[in-house]
Amino acid sequence: MPSEKSLQLTDSQLCKNCLQISSKYRKRCETCSSPRLVKHPELFQLQIAHIDCDAFYASVEKNENPNLRDLPVIVGGTTRGVVATCCYIARIYGVRSAMPISTAKKLCPSAVFLRPRIAHYKGISQKIKSKLLKLTPNVEFVSLDEAYIDLSGTIKLHRKPPAVLLALIAKEIETSLGLSVSVGLSFNKFLAKIASEADKPRGFSVIGHCDYEKVLQEKSVKVISGVGRKTFAQLDRHGIEVVSDLLRYEKHELNNIFGRLGNTLWNCARGVDTRPVVARKPIKSISCEKTLDKDEANIDILKKALWKQCENLSKRAKKNAIFPQSIKLKLKTSDFRLIVASGHIGTCTNSAEIIFQGLLKVLYNNLESGPFRLIGVSLSRFRITAKEFQTTDLFEDSLRKINLTEEAIDEIREKFGPNAIIKGRALNVNGKC
Repeated sequence: MPSEKSLQLTDSQLCKNCLQISSKYRKRCETCSSPRLVKHPELFQLQIAHIDCDAFYASVEKNENPNLRDLPVIVGGTTRGVVATCCYIARIYGVRSAMPISTAKKLCPSAVFLRPRIAHYKGISQKIKSKLLKLTPNVEFVSLDEAYIDLSGTIKLHRKPPAVLLALIAKEIETSLGLSVSVGLSFNKFLAKIASEADKPRGFSVIGHCDYEKVLQEKSVKVISGVGRKTFAQLDRHGIEVVSDLLRYEKHELNNIFGRLGNTLWNCARGVDTRPVVARKPIKSISCEKTLDKDEANIDILKKALWKQCENLSKRAKKNAIFPQSIKLKLKTSDFRLIVASGHIGTCTNSAEIIFQGLLKVLYNNLESGPFRLIGVSLSRFRITAKEFQTTDLFEDSLRKINLTEEAIDEIREKFGPNAIIKGRALNVNGKC
């Protein structure tokens, strides 16, 4: 373990392979001769990190099936839908996440296409999470495959600086789970995420106070959270393409043009991000969607898909003891036109039946816009207690019956399994789920 004095050296590097610390820059590690060295003047002073699994879904599939190891693998369906993730071999052909499967097949016809196994990936993700939580409870999980970590104050507990802890946990994940991660280390979340994306896969990049201005200078404004396709087009109309272009504007000017996003743009252009790492982030919304096997106008098939999604989200809401006040239906037509419409439930509830009935009218109202290639549901504006907005006796009695019935169904499923009792609308014409 290096002394406190050695940790203040400006010339320092860390071997990701054997974790050896050196006070001088070298091309290879003095101990194990590995070229996998992390070098930065502030290597042992920075404490905010972003960890991102490399091509997570595809990496899990390759790790469990050696026959896939040298092949381009694309996870996200076999005929329709979009790419959930793809391995780095597939990326050589130009395949990217969120790309239509049809486009991916044209770019990489030799790829192996796999449907995602979300439940399985969640299990692997939980193992990674448990390892990260051994370092500190200050871990903010953003998704199944990425997290922010605040390692402030951990040097006294673990007797190792944050950089060493991160290299150690990355090596442990790779050894025990067969998955690689990329690490970004900086002094705030915005820069830590940029760092983690700079050297994939198996990367470990550092952005400090001494070099963040140079790093940001030519980065596309797309690296800033909140800048999507429409915002980027708006920025482009004002001659803003890279982060340094934002430096020409005062904060009030950006606010006038972009509203609340203006503050974020102004701060990020100067490497400022005051967001803390939040271990338990409040849930703002939950959603799910399904790309149908073919463009569909059959109301019974659409209703079945809608019901399954309402049940799924209801289960998640009940598990987290939250009650949505806002429900929305998402439909994508055969010509890729997107329809998003709010439903009305007249109450604050996590009942699958009430949410379904609230969206069913929306589905009927938009049926003539079909056929549809995708259907989805989102719940938001959560409360931690149920609240009724209508107070007629008839309405209250109806709600009470629905909730009591659903509670009984939940109890039966909890005891005998998810298929112990199902509603008729969940069945196909042949009587199968």
